[in-house]
Amino acid sequence: MREIDIKMEDALKNKDIVNIMNEASKRFMKQLDSDSIYSCKLKALWKSFVNFNPNKGSKFTTYLYNGVMYECLKELKFVKKGQIQSKKLHHNMYNQDSSDLLLVDILDEAKNDTERSLIHDKMCKLSNQQIAEKYGVTRETMRKRYKKFTKTFEHKFS
Repeated sequence: MREIDIKMEDALKNKDIVNIMNEASKRFMKQLDSDSIYSCKLKALWKSFVNFNPNKGSKFTTYLYNGVMYECLKELKFVKKGQIQSKKLHHNMYNQDSSDLLLVDILDEAKNDTERSLIHDKMCKLSNQQIAEKYGVTRETMRKRYKKFTKTFEHKFS
């Protein structure tokens, strides 16, 4: 555990790591207070050090960026959930802020980092071909994986 603490201290002194975390969290500046954002950054950094596996084909910085985004979205969901009166969160989708809440619900359905990354890539409007190239598979394989993944939870959001 002490090893991770030392890594985190070093990472927080590294300008590149701090810039990546700031870039990932900047879209939440108007929706979350600075303490919440800082907490999300620290959680994501810690989880990145614990869970990152370089053998899975992504860079640490990419993993960290996605982690900060996910932590901020979870925090936003927590904050907004108290403000929404309806039973189902996705019934309240009426603006851009709320679409982030739907994204968090979808990300919660993901069973692993690959599925979360796939949803993030789709959210960034990457084509199936671009995503397939990223994972080293064909476009058709990626389309089938995405369809299979979305089929598992689509009934919850319709």
